[in-house]
Amino acid sequence: MGAVKSLPGLQEPDKLTTRYGGVPVVYVESEEDQYVFGECWFKEHLSKIEFKPAKAKCDSDGCNAVLKAVREERQAGNPAWGVVDRDILMANDRWNFVHETNDELYERAQPFGNTIKVLCRWEMESYLVDVEALENVKASSKMEPERPLAEVTQELVDHCHVLVPHAAINAVLHLHKIKGLGDGYTNRFNTPDDVNTDIHQKHIPRLPGNGLADYDKHLSLVSAFDLPEDALESQLNALLRRIHGKALLERFFHASHKIQVDTRGLLANRIKEKSRIPQEIKEFVEHVTTS
Repeated sequence: MGAVKSLPGLQEPDKLTTRYGGVPVVYVESEEDQYVFGECWFKEHLSKIEFKPAKAKCDSDGCNAVLKAVREERQAGNPAWGVVDRDILMANDRWNFVHETNDELYERAQPFGNTIKVLCRWEMESYLVDVEALENVKASSKMEPERPLAEVTQELVDHCHVLVPHAAINAVLHLHKIKGLGDGYTNRFNTPDDVNTDIHQKHIPRLPGNGLADYDKHLSLVSAFDLPEDALESQLNALLRRIHGKALLERFFHASHKIQVDTRGLLANRIKEKSRIPQEIKEFVEHVTTS
């Protein structure tokens, strides 16, 4: 997320995280996440809430650092919450929650306690997959007219389908303690079958004897998030719970539209400008500020 780091304010994280005192602190996984929450989406709320990267408390980034930071703050008697990506569940082998397709049951479970918000979508970047913002940034970058939103949504759903095997094999590789495939791995493939063929040729042979069965199982579990009979927007939102958001942005900008700059800071600001901050995250922030 290098482009976000170059935006005003991110070069002085200590200054950002100490502007206010005596308000609830929300720890997030990185300085980039802090930028999205604190400098883009909820800047006007910073007299009532403070966003900090976990590194400000425990000298490391990531989901488990958020858990540690919140735990230490709470033990010291300070009001603190955390926001972590859904992928923390796979990182901690909480597979029953990874595979939960019912959002109500998923949110009610609170596997890390009621002070940790586990996002419904796979990672923070998944919330930057906003159809209006994506097309606006793409069209502005290429100096061309914006396309109808239905066309853009269909493109994104198609990308998600290509990424279903990518999500499945990464789950299996994690299961077997093998490094996963990168976010740009599928950029050269056009269809789910292309990705699936590549996985069978190159990655299934790297797995133990039960690797193929594991892959088939996880392919089915990831596919269960799809809602093929629903409207395109519902399909997209459903798939974003399990498809890797960074990989989807890679396919959209880098593979399909040949835009090589990091657009995530632009997307966060467009989402704010268009009043399209995800309701799930707005409700969490409201909960923290009113608790």
